[in-house]
Amino acid sequence: MRALWLALLGVFAVAGAGCGTSAAARLRSAERDNQRLTQEQQDLDRALQSVSRYTEGLRAPGKAGRSFSMYYSPAALEQLAAQLLPMRMAARNFDQKLQGDVIIERISEVRFGPLNTLTCRAELRGENIRYTGSVPKAYQAEVRKFTSGVASGVVADFVVELSMSGDNALVARAHASRTKLKSNSNSQAEGMLRNAMNERVLRLPFAFDLTLPGSGAVPRGMVLTANHLVVTYAP
Repeated sequence: MRALWLALLGVFAVAGAGCGTSAAARLRSAERDNQRLTQEQQDLDRALQSVSRYTEGLRAPGKAGRSFSMYYSPAALEQLAAQLLPMRMAARNFDQKLQGDVIIERISEVRFGPLNTLTCRAELRGENIRYTGSVPKAYQAEVRKFTSGVASGVVADFVVELSMSGDNALVARAHASRTKLKSNSNSQAEGMLRNAMNERVLRLPFAFDLTLPGSGAVPRGMVLTANHLVVTYAP
């Protein structure tokens, strides 16, 4: 009888420990869900504020009939980008020990998303790329494969957040989410290249002057819809 009683105590102890662990896991899961929902709510609030500012600008007294909007589709933005390309930059922007140039050849697959963000894909390649740093003999072949891969071409995916600056310029803050070498693909090298883009090349935002030549109107606001980048102009 005593042995049975001890066995039952053991079962109850294990069961109790299991329930305690399960309760702690449920609590952690609930905390994660709460954080996720809070972040989603904050994102939604920012999106609503952006739309509200845009619509209020259109309704502002004295501007009715004097303001107008330009609508840019993803295809239109790709065409505008094509007029600026190819764009050449020094490879040392990526790493001080790199020589040569990196050429951005094409922007494609522009997609509009929430919170005034868009995604796009860029194709770039290296020209006369050479690493000037000291490399142990065991890694020299890997460095040659990397520079050869960059010369063959890189595909990079970006997430871009758009906003208007105080001087009425369109500001783009980009973040590389993926890089892929067209040849000699290597996840470690591609990760290093992506980090170099984010930490050095994309560290500062890009500003675009959207002033219309010959017009006294200047851009006053912008918002991304599912299908268009809408820029509002007013005196």
